[in-house]
Amino acid sequence: MVRHVKFEKLNFTNVENPIIIDQSYCDKPGACKETTRGVQISDVTFQDFSGTSATDLAISLNCSRAVACTGIKLESVKLTSAKTGRRVFSNCINAHGTAVGKVEPKECLQK
Repeated sequence: MVRHVKFEKLNFTNVENPIIIDQSYCDKPGACKETTRGVQISDVTFQDFSGTSATDLAISLNCSRAVACTGIKLESVKLTSAKTGRRVFSNCINAHGTAVGKVEPKECLQK
């Protein structure tokens, strides 16, 4: 179980995957089976984040299909691309929570 974690006041410069939770990590693509268990992640806050992302995917919240992430909070997040003319985006799988204040890129959390 992971719960009651707060990351705050971080500034990124050309960082790969600035905000990430990955419960489906596999070091060899296609080699890992999906499990029916997972670490329960709840009440995680990402607050006052800014800066640039080296990857197009700036926010990746990839939670287990078996055990959802709950109580995720994105608060005052502004991430842009480190590459001129590029946009960054977010992707969420089974991640539930809220956004507070301005969040860029647009958040993808489920309520």
